[in-house]
Amino acid sequence: MAAGNEPSSSRVVHEIQWSEALPWWLLFRAAGAAFSPSVILLAALGALATWAGWSVADSLGLAGGATASNVAMEMQPLAPPAPGLSPSAHAVPALRAAADLLPATGGNVLRLVALPFSPSATLREVGGALARIGWFVLVWSIFGTAIVRHVAVSLVGEETPGLIGGIRYGSQHWLSAFNAVAFVLIGILALAIPGALLGLLMRTDIGLALAGAIWPLVLAGAVVLAILAIGVVAAWPLMVATVGVERGDSFQAISTAFSYFYQRPLHVAFYAFVALVVAIPAFAAAGVLADATGTLALWAASFGMGHDRTAAILDGVRICTTGSGCSEPWGVKALAFWTRGLEWLLGSFGWGYFWSIATAAYLLLRQDVDGTELDEVVLDEPAA
Repeated sequence: MAAGNEPSSSRVVHEIQWSEALPWWLLFRAAGAAFSPSVILLAALGALATWAGWSVADSLGLAGGATASNVAMEMQPLAPPAPGLSPSAHAVPALRAAADLLPATGGNVLRLVALPFSPSATLREVGGALARIGWFVLVWSIFGTAIVRHVAVSLVGEETPGLIGGIRYGSQHWLSAFNAVAFVLIGILALAIPGALLGLLMRTDIGLALAGAIWPLVLAGAVVLAILAIGVVAAWPLMVATVGVERGDSFQAISTAFSYFYQRPLHVAFYAFVALVVAIPAFAAAGVLADATGTLALWAASFGMGHDRTAAILDGVRICTTGSGCSEPWGVKALAFWTRGLEWLLGSFGWGYFWSIATAAYLLLRQDVDGTELDEVVLDEPAA
């Protein structure tokens, strides 16, 4: 070795570019962006709009099983598919147990989405579920796109659009995100026509016997339906992210989302795992902040009210917030109202977190598949 040259073992690393060494660290930054007041308010407005639309569906008596009384959008449990139509229920029973670990809102939304594809569902149930799903996709095509836009611009260090700017952006581009889902569903219905024609033959015993003989061919054709159905559900956040980041149209959203999801399924699973791990401290921090805000507000006022008056007001607020019949003075009812509002914001934090993580996952998948840098976001409107 020539003099003056140091051996490679003595080299010292002075700096690590974590964005290059661990690009998925972007998920942590996205989790931090979920605490932005604009993201929280956009998520709260989206949750409120979803609840309002499903309340109207309940009042109209539409089937599908949504209860409007729960602001967290909890739905009545839907019957799971028949065991004979779910091979995984017997072959891999752990999958059913893992599904039960999902957050209540996410699990209920998935059960609602599965209802129209259930062979035993009635037309009334399918219609009610589709109405709720359509409203759900419409609402989050607006507010989800707005949140994605805000988070994407924030992650690249540009000036964020804010609450009004985010709503304006979502209102201008929601149709692309909505049509992306609609076009895939139309394609699923079109591909289901041969199966429907076969079903007409299956009304007779002879036709049923014929269908049983050629059922492997039917299953082979249904693989395409499965790919589309799984893709539209699992890749829907990526469709919205495409519109929010790239200002893409519906067809770009479909092709990009399906390409990223099916080319990098392990990456998607890894990002989802990291998101679930990060969600624990993120939701804990949001809960502590909400509890501290409500408690310290009344704590500061308690110095002037005194112990007895404070205890009486606390009891009244608890009675009014539990919904067990509130006959307290108007002031107590007002405090209970604002307490429920704080609970609403905390419950809506999950949606803001979801779309923030979806934005980061889209940027990571785009870099891995297309080689696009993480800090590339379309900022200006394309020329007319």
